[in-house]
Amino acid sequence: MHIRDSRKCNLMNIGHLARFLHADVDELLDYYDELLTDNDFLESVNDRISLVRRTTGFAKGIFRKAKVASIDWFAFERILIYLLIRLRKPASVLETGVYYGGNSTFALKALAKNKTGHMFSIDYPDSKIRADGGTRSRHALVGDSEFYQSELRPGFMVPESLRNRWTMIEGDSLKLIGTIRSRFDLYIHDSDHSMKFLTKELARAWPKLSKKAVILVDDIDWSNAFHRFCVKRRLYPLLLTDNGKDDLRVRTGLVDLTHPRNGDPSFT
Repeated sequence: MHIRDSRKCNLMNIGHLARFLHADVDELLDYYDELLTDNDFLESVNDRISLVRRTTGFAKGIFRKAKVASIDWFAFERILIYLLIRLRKPASVLETGVYYGGNSTFALKALAKNKTGHMFSIDYPDSKIRADGGTRSRHALVGDSEFYQSELRPGFMVPESLRNRWTMIEGDSLKLIGTIRSRFDLYIHDSDHSMKFLTKELARAWPKLSKKAVILVDDIDWSNAFHRFCVKRRLYPLLLTDNGKDDLRVRTGLVDLTHPRNGDPSFT
């Protein structure tokens, strides 16, 4: 997708997001512009990409680019995370599935701008995933294109300047979510998207969510787990295109636990 088209689609999604959250669209657009014009943030990300490429040779995903010219190249999910955190000012964020830390970087930047909040992230290093003999997978359809060198740890793209509001935990989210002593105002799932795993993870996360929490699930087109979760819990979701990756597939699902249509029998 051309960057101009990606931006047009991002603006369309922001309009949908404003209506879904009953938020001021101009406020969300201000946050988007804030992100687009933050040259220091983009420079810090490019510096991190350059460092990893130079020292490890890793060149997958966004790391294929020697330099990222615009935030829009990161696709809408990362922009969405930034907007949600700037708008809702969560005290505590749960992230499962970190990989190189694209989502983490945007979330931590938003928390830094808010000057409040903390994020807990859970993920296995890819060396651990491979050591399990294929029994665990972040993205079952992607294959070895997701793997990175054993010397790299989850979140290796996150600039050092953003790590003070971050607790990175290596391990199994199904075992670790319940051990974190916090209730989460935002829960971001981007780990194993299989029906079995995501169903279990949503069940583990549910009792840890605050009454005003927002749930964001990536790659909802990989299984029916998110849709079944919404039907079971009678939750009214927003479905969004990704804008900037492969095409305009609907990949991201959003739930707001305060949405007035939750429990609406005409939908659920």
